[in-house]
Amino acid sequence: MKTTQKQYVIFGIVIAILSIIGIYFFMSSSSSSKSAKEKDSVFEEPAEIIPTVDSSVIVTITGKTEAVVEINGMPDGTDSVEYELSYDTKSGSVEGVFGKIDAQGSTAKEKITFGTCSSGVCRYHDIAGPVKGVFKFNGSYGKRLLEKSFDL
Repeated sequence: MKTTQKQYVIFGIVIAILSIIGIYFFMSSSSSSKSAKEKDSVFEEPAEIIPTVDSSVIVTITGKTEAVVEINGMPDGTDSVEYELSYDTKSGSVEGVFGKIDAQGSTAKEKITFGTCSSGVCRYHDIAGPVKGVFKFNGSYGKRLLEKSFDL
C-alpha cells in the first residue's frame, strides 16, 4: 500500500470514529432534552392528592361587598380552614380573597371584603358571574378539600 492510500485509510477511520462520537452525543442530548420537556408537562401527577370532605359540610357566603363566609358540619378534629375565593369583575379583571379561619367546633365564620380597603376607604369590586371557592380543611385527619361555586 502506498503512503497516500494509508493516509486515506487512516483519515477515513478517524472520520468514522468522530462521526460515531458525534451521533452518540446528539442522541444523548436529544433524549435528555426530551426528559426535561416531559417534566414540564401539564399532565404531571400532582405532588399530593387531597381527598374531598364529606357532603355534610355546608359552606355559605352572604353579602356582596362586605360578606360572611360560614362553614357548618366540619369534620371532627378540624383545626383550621384555608380558603381562596376568585371571581371575575365587570371591568374584566380576575380578583380574589384568601385567608385562614380557625375552627371552633364544627363551625367557622369569617368576615371578608370583595374589594380593597386602604386608610378607611373601601373600593368594592363589581362581581360578574360566580365566585369560585377552594377550601382546604386541616386537622387531626390530615387534609380535606372542598371546591364550590357561589352565585351572589
